[in-house]
Amino acid sequence: MRLRRSSARASAPGKVVLFGEHFVIYDNPAILAAIDRRVNVTVHVNTSGSINITSDLGLIASFEGSTFHLLKGTTETKTILAPLCECARLVLSERGCNLGLDIELVSNLPESVGLGSSAACCVAITAAVDSLFHEPDRYWVCSKAAESERLIHKDSSGADCNISAFGGMMYFVKSKGFTNIYSKKELSLGLINTGKKHSTANLVSSVKKFKDINRFSFKVLASLSNAICQKAFAAIKEGDEQMLGNLMSQNHVLLQEIGVSDKTIDELVDLCLTNGACGAKLTGAGGGGSVVVLVPHNEDGSKIFFDGIGKNGWGSESIPVKVDYNGVLVA
Repeated sequence: MRLRRSSARASAPGKVVLFGEHFVIYDNPAILAAIDRRVNVTVHVNTSGSINITSDLGLIASFEGSTFHLLKGTTETKTILAPLCECARLVLSERGCNLGLDIELVSNLPESVGLGSSAACCVAITAAVDSLFHEPDRYWVCSKAAESERLIHKDSSGADCNISAFGGMMYFVKSKGFTNIYSKKELSLGLINTGKKHSTANLVSSVKKFKDINRFSFKVLASLSNAICQKAFAAIKEGDEQMLGNLMSQNHVLLQEIGVSDKTIDELVDLCLTNGACGAKLTGAGGGGSVVVLVPHNEDGSKIFFDGIGKNGWGSESIPVKVDYNGVLVA
């Protein structure tokens, strides 16, 4: 396929899992929302034949065939950047073109804290490279990005790539895909970063071990998670904040049961509820990461909540977020 241009830009949003994380891997439903914090990618065709990646994490590397050149970064640089190089190579292979590329990544999503930064990177790179040839199709971008993301998280359900590509809120089942959710009332959300990074792979592995050892208990918990997602779907559509908040708290208890919460997260969830949150829970893999909070949908309630969190020392780690309805954008 011929090039239509020599450079392109794309961006993709991060996400929060409102309900159903971990259980979604076993074909249970999950509910996700894209958030208004993005990964931005710029791609330029080069004449060197190599794929060069620069990240604002302070990482720079070059990939030439099977050869890796570390230009700046740590011993983990290859592990972090190789799947992103594969994103570009998958697109180039599909388009029958062998090109050199300079790829620059700039993100306002913290990494390894449960906000879907790896999926957003894969979606944005896939879209940017594909747009060198034609106008990208979101379904195709999502499919190819998910292939690359599984190099990072081998047991990924694909949910993160779906929400990053399409935006909004969705009810997702691994074997069935997603259904968009439209709410009568805009959700008012907050995020609190515990500052503790996690390994998604290790946490997924620990949940699998729990499942294998406690088959009956896990089946019961999965059934409860399914029921919570069903009720949450209806609560979101109706804009029922009280019901939605209660369900978030119930979901958090399930995540405690499978061992992915910790003392810091549990104390932070309690602190959020004490300061007027409608609901709060960990979001993503757990083991640290972030807490997602449903904040009262009015100016006074929101101010009281964030002021209270700030007075307890979490002000610098807490931010209000909105649902992003744009998904991946190409320029």
